[in-house]
Amino acid sequence: MFHIWLVYKFLSGGKRVFSAPTVMALLGMALGVASLTVAMGVVSGFEKTLKTAIIDVFGDVMLVRKGERVQQVEAITKEIKKVAPEARFYTPFLELEGIMAGQGKVSGILIQGFDPKSVDKVLNFRSRITQGVFKFGRKDGLPYALVGKTLAKNYGLTIGQEFKVVLPMPSRSDSTEFAPKVTTFVLAGILNLGKAEYDDRFVVTDLKAAQEFADLGDAFSGVRIKLQNSNDAAEVARRLQAALGPQYWTMDWSEVNKNLFRAVTIERLVIFFVILVMVILASFNIASNLFVSVLKRYADISVLRAVGFSAKDINRVFILQGLAFGLVGTVIGFILGIILAYAFEMIQSYVVLLPAETYHISHIGVDLRPVDMISIFVVSILICLVSSIVPARKAARLNPVEGLRYE
Repeated sequence: MFHIWLVYKFLSGGKRVFSAPTVMALLGMALGVASLTVAMGVVSGFEKTLKTAIIDVFGDVMLVRKGERVQQVEAITKEIKKVAPEARFYTPFLELEGIMAGQGKVSGILIQGFDPKSVDKVLNFRSRITQGVFKFGRKDGLPYALVGKTLAKNYGLTIGQEFKVVLPMPSRSDSTEFAPKVTTFVLAGILNLGKAEYDDRFVVTDLKAAQEFADLGDAFSGVRIKLQNSNDAAEVARRLQAALGPQYWTMDWSEVNKNLFRAVTIERLVIFFVILVMVILASFNIASNLFVSVLKRYADISVLRAVGFSAKDINRVFILQGLAFGLVGTVIGFILGIILAYAFEMIQSYVVLLPAETYHISHIGVDLRPVDMISIFVVSILICLVSSIVPARKAARLNPVEGLRYE
């Protein structure tokens, strides 16, 4: 306890409040830690937002039959249960490429047909409704559909409005020609799918309606799978691919934007080490503060040595002083960083910081992961510990006789 009391006295300069150099050293440390906290929270939030957007729309794993449609959903789901017991739910789907035209525009769209009984267990379209309702079925014989927000905006679609979609179909009489098929949908809801490329193209409807549109009977493209843990998706996809053979194609959520996820991982490391330089620079301020403290406390150190303090005791006092700098500065930095991180998230509700067309997503959440916070804490404390070693050794090696002579 006496060592801790000495640390406080040395930090405060014998006053009730900390001295100006001490405050500046703590502020430098706090700003470095706050910058690291904000940066890691935003990068992790970007990764989490992207992952959530993909899993909500794509599922954990997608299984598609190559070259032809799947006819029996029971057979394929039975095989999935056998190979991947981690799979909790499944939903068959049909994917069609179509064309939408209107208001002087023509767009390629992706029509997604899902089983209304199982889609909610695997995908999360319902929570992404911004206008209207999540609803399949029909109105006056016309199927309901959900569309991405950008697609709805581009064509001026409103809830309850009818819109036409063209499906290029090969002519039955001449395989070299197309016989486009047109169907009309009723807009039930508008989706914010979290990614610009989804919001630009997606039209979501009932599986039966999509099958009738394409004259496919009961055939479907494949199965979307929901796992107990989405982090197991890559391993499950690998096992399914090995068991089902080359006639099937499997993909897990991480492969949808594999290059982007890899880039985020690299950027996380780069940003961490670049901003860590701020903490290292702050540690030089701490070291210089400790050197000044050693010189100012030369007489006090000499008195302590005279009354029985060993060189190790003096060394320990200044090491603890450096750790105190680190601990207080890190805690202040964490508090400041958390406030700034969540302020960044709130600002996005009023100001567009990320154009969706450029960054694929329009909003970044903040994800302060415990592992990141622990890493920042440990590294910051270690840097402060290292920066205090040289001043502490200098204090321990001072000649107490010289200090008492000039007192």
